[in-house]
Amino acid sequence: MSADLMTFGYFEHVVLVLGWVVNNAIWGMLNESMVAALPFVALVLREWYQARREGEDEGNKGLLTLNRIEAGFYAMILIYGFCTAPIMSVNFQTGEYDQTHFQQCGTTVYDSTGGTGAGMSAQIPLWWAAVHAVSHGATNAAVASLPCKPAYQHVAQKLDETVVKDPKLRYQLNEFQQWCFGMARTKLLRDSDGNSVPPDVTLDVDWIGSSYFLNTPGYYDSLYADKPTQGFPYDANRDAGRSSTGPGQRGYPTCKEWWETSGVGLRSRLMDQVDADTQSALSTVFGTSSAEDAALRRVLKGNPRPSRKPGYGSTFADEGLSGWVARLANDAAGFVGMGAAAAAAAPAKAIMVDALPMVQWLTLMAMIMALPFILVFSGYSWKVTGLVTFIMFGTVFMTFWWQLAAWLDNNLTEILYGADMEGWLAGIGNSKEKSIRWFVSFSMYLVLPALWMGMLGWAGYKGGDAASKAINGGQGEAKSASGKGGEAATKHVTKGKL
Repeated sequence: MSADLMTFGYFEHVVLVLGWVVNNAIWGMLNESMVAALPFVALVLREWYQARREGEDEGNKGLLTLNRIEAGFYAMILIYGFCTAPIMSVNFQTGEYDQTHFQQCGTTVYDSTGGTGAGMSAQIPLWWAAVHAVSHGATNAAVASLPCKPAYQHVAQKLDETVVKDPKLRYQLNEFQQWCFGMARTKLLRDSDGNSVPPDVTLDVDWIGSSYFLNTPGYYDSLYADKPTQGFPYDANRDAGRSSTGPGQRGYPTCKEWWETSGVGLRSRLMDQVDADTQSALSTVFGTSSAEDAALRRVLKGNPRPSRKPGYGSTFADEGLSGWVARLANDAAGFVGMGAAAAAAAPAKAIMVDALPMVQWLTLMAMIMALPFILVFSGYSWKVTGLVTFIMFGTVFMTFWWQLAAWLDNNLTEILYGADMEGWLAGIGNSKEKSIRWFVSFSMYLVLPALWMGMLGWAGYKGGDAASKAINGGQGEAKSASGKGGEAATKHVTKGKL
């Protein structure tokens, strides 16, 4: 007899197989050493001792003791046969999640299985095979019931993990920042002539791919690379009279060409650094060309570059000493305050989200390994078995609570930034809002599973206690019936003259 059981990933697959292999070895050791039989011996001794304590007033003690031992034996043999004896060969199959559903809805649903054990074979008791099947099926169904929400956080995390690996591209981005972006910023502040720059323009011109600089005459269309640049051939109308160039050689692109030209432009080359799956998810979730600019802005924030002018935004040359000092003070105050908390929480949350499922399956593996000891040392207790059943189900079902937390996180992101999701993707936002969202997100990933396990543990304890009381009640009824039978027999023999 065999059982084909689904797992939610290869890590779970491996650790559960290992758990049951060790479980089988421990159970075999307990059986061979006869330790597994000790609870039955303890039952006989306990009932014999109880009968001896009750004295001569309890009627037919032999029949009474025999009935109590019989009732207890039946209860224990059920636990022994269904919960400890590994009678089924188990074949774990790793689920393959629906990637399209994940990109559209932000939750992981498994729709098919494939694969075999990780080079190990194990057996599983019938009861725990049923618990595994029910818990995984219920979890998958619960996750599938969540309404679709785009996986905003997944896209943002993938962009944060993107690294610009091409050294030539990094060098050209640094050159572009200095000779195009820095000079365009200087011109903007000079042309404003003391007047404040509109807020929407201020946000836009705070990165090197600014649409204002690209589309406003006099900025990127009038600024040039400082040296001949690879990928941009000589153009007589543009490069005549410039040094180190000529027909058949590299030319001096305008900053607009340098950024926008398909294939060789910085924007196109930077987008190539983002892996194909993330680009597909970005297109599925946002679906606008301006979202690509927001994504590139986020990538650049995560890939700072050394420069003779600090940062992507205002520079010392742009703002002068007083402006630079004021901006530095404001940035420092924001970082020390709410912004610091959000900045620290972002990578910590990503690590936590990836690590929690690993801790979950390792915990389940430890419980599986300990099952033989737990059940034998508890005397094949129904109360303990019920509690362990609920805890194992709850541990597997924590996957749903983490998927719900991710869904709520995406929903909260849409609520707070619904009118400006591209701004959120680019990393633009109020520090207080960011901190609130990170705090709520942390709470959901930790508090919801904790409440769930607490409630389920209480329910499991009560359920096992009820089953145990029912069995003890049956033993009590057997005791009462035996006592009455003994009294009737005594009266019949003595004719009621005692």
